[in-house]
Amino acid sequence: MNWLVRRRAAILVAVVLAASLSSPAPRTLAFFTSAGSVSGSLSSLAVASPTNLAAAGGATATLTWTPTVTSRASGYYLFRSSTSGSGYTQVGSVAPASVAATTDAPASGTWYYVLQAYAGAWTSGYSNQASVSVVRQPVTTPVVGCDPTMQAALPTGSGDGYEITPGNACAADGAVAKDLDSPATPGGQCASSSGDRHRFWGYVFGLPASVTSINGITVNTIVGDGGGATFAVCLRVSWDGGTTWSAAHKVSLSSPALTPHAVGSATYTWGHTWTPSQLSSSAFQVMVTDVSNKKGKGFDLDYLGASVTYTP
Repeated sequence: MNWLVRRRAAILVAVVLAASLSSPAPRTLAFFTSAGSVSGSLSSLAVASPTNLAAAGGATATLTWTPTVTSRASGYYLFRSSTSGSGYTQVGSVAPASVAATTDAPASGTWYYVLQAYAGAWTSGYSNQASVSVVRQPVTTPVVGCDPTMQAALPTGSGDGYEITPGNACAADGAVAKDLDSPATPGGQCASSSGDRHRFWGYVFGLPASVTSINGITVNTIVGDGGGATFAVCLRVSWDGGTTWSAAHKVSLSSPALTPHAVGSATYTWGHTWTPSQLSSSAFQVMVTDVSNKKGKGFDLDYLGASVTYTP
């Protein structure tokens, strides 16, 4: 009997040992403790929208509103859309929350505005929508001259353009640039390669960073025929540093006296749709072609200025 008990005990020990060897090691899945109290709190902040948003138009949009009643608010986000009721894009922010007016300067058109109040990362819903019509008025720059060091004759005619003090054409001061020996131009045609040509650049118009359109360009010149028997000067403009030129405009001359002429206007673009970068001091250039009915006749060029009309 004792033998049988011992055998059964040995078998049981072996089974328990095998089970312990095949089972994974014990793991701590959770740990509990106790405390007398817990500190901290959960909170939420409801931010009230500003109310009574109104807009007045003109060259800019002027916006006014009644501030949010949420004392912890920091300020406002301003949204604008070209579509009523949707498509809003943030275009600015206003702070502190006590401020109740701001301005925006979009392009001409009808615009729709809403506001959100914010406090930290919290924001309110949109305010009521306000609409406004903005009409940007065109602005004309002062007439500016070229840079006296930025000019060059072109290889037409006699090949020397305004060979005497060409930089004098950059200031309206009575000191002239002279072309003494322009060849005859058959038929007085601006397109003829027989006449002397000279190009000028370095115009600094001072355009603002935000320009919505270029409306027109005026070239102002003061020129005399240098002694009679002269037909005209022809003016062209370039927008890419002299690679491409507009059609020519002829200025007829009838006297040796220096006489002012304006070519173009506030609404004339010389047959080209301009971008502001094409009016930089290197890209914008003016070419003068001298057109004479007799060989060797002269031209006196006192000034070659330009102005730009744009919508800001």
